[in-house]
Amino acid sequence: MNDPAGQLEASGSCVRLTPEGPGRLAIIRAADDACVGHLTVRLGDLPGELLVWELCINDGERGYGCGSEAALLLVQAAVKAGWARMRARAHPRYGLSVYFWVRMGFRPLHGEGPEGGIWFVRDLRS
Repeated sequence: MNDPAGQLEASGSCVRLTPEGPGRLAIIRAADDACVGHLTVRLGDLPGELLVWELCINDGERGYGCGSEAALLLVQAAVKAGWARMRARAHPRYGLSVYFWVRMGFRPLHGEGPEGGIWFVRDLRS
């Protein structure tokens, strides 16, 4: 499992996730095939752990549910691919990402995350 992005392709009603390079998934709007953002994923430190390093929706495309559906599709694809746990980072400059990951079913981990942010975790086995 050198490149986790290759096994995380998924489709929903609003967007689909399409691998676009090592560790990177394009978020493609279903209505017109426009790329509205991207996800960056990495192998975690623990066996069976997938890291969501970045989920970014392009300016002007935010607020329409693309990010939420992309995150939910990513969780579903990770479960299907056999990942046991996901960890997502909330960068300290983007406070809304804290609220976002909690809404997506992740819980904060104690201690400082990367670059002074917060790590969020979700167990995929239950």
